[in-house]
Amino acid sequence: METIPEEFKIVVADDSPIYRKLVEDTLAHEQYAVVSAKNGREAIALIAAHQPAVVITDWEMPDTTGLQLCEQIRRENNFYTYTILLTGNTEKNHIIEGLAAGADDYLTKPFDPGELLARVAVGRRIAELHRQIQAKNRLLEELALTDPLTGLPNRRALEEWATRELKSAARHSFAFWVVMADLDRFESVNDTYGHDTGDLVLKKFAEVLRANTRSSNICARVGGEEFILVLSHIGKEDALTATDRIRRCLERERFSFRGSTVNVTASFGISGFQGETATEWTDLLCQADAALYAAKRGGRNRIEFASELSVEPATIAFNG
Repeated sequence: METIPEEFKIVVADDSPIYRKLVEDTLAHEQYAVVSAKNGREAIALIAAHQPAVVITDWEMPDTTGLQLCEQIRRENNFYTYTILLTGNTEKNHIIEGLAAGADDYLTKPFDPGELLARVAVGRRIAELHRQIQAKNRLLEELALTDPLTGLPNRRALEEWATRELKSAARHSFAFWVVMADLDRFESVNDTYGHDTGDLVLKKFAEVLRANTRSSNICARVGGEEFILVLSHIGKEDALTATDRIRRCLERERFSFRGSTVNVTASFGISGFQGETATEWTDLLCQADAALYAAKRGGRNRIEFASELSVEPATIAFNG
């Protein structure tokens, strides 16, 4: 006998104890995991709790009819459930009404157990396909928001997160800091030691950022050697301390390239606000970019705050 996956659950809803028991026994004989309800209201609660792959429901039930149950499943569930209606009415219009309400299939009472199992098997195949599609869609969504080299969120993911978090910062008046980081003279690393070595440096810096980022914050790779870290709910001095910890962690790293040991550093520009009116995301990026430019111009491997500058954002690219 085929083993049915434990997660493949079936909800049976029927106010008739006789029919409910018949369906339960038929399914249990084939090793299906079954949970039962004696009315539509109980069925709704069970569906929410178990997210079943298949629902088998009688049409006529107290509280909530099978027709209403089908409509609610299609309207409210964020997961796919294959629904089979049990009905004693064989009129064509009756069956059409049930399918239009969201049922995938129907079975007339009294039913043959073999036919019930065959229809459930169809439902299982379709439900499994839907779940596979949903899993692949989730993976595609994740890949669309992830930098493939470092595994960090990419620019799109950062902007989506920042948009939500900035609204929360404006509503609750908490501190919000944007740290823009750029590896110093990274182009020379690629030119001297090759892009494979450059990739190793990028991955290592991503590890340093990830290790020093709280789960409630975000760090992302937004360009070749450019990264952005967002720190919230901490004061200016704490933001500086956290950024300097990252700077020092990278500074201590030693990379072996073709027999040579080389260290790589990064420069950082910070913009943000605490307690005052929230700043737009694009403005924060421009301010952090200006601070980063000042850090590069000031000798690299250093941190600058936008609020302490009197310079405009850079209009030309700096050389590493």
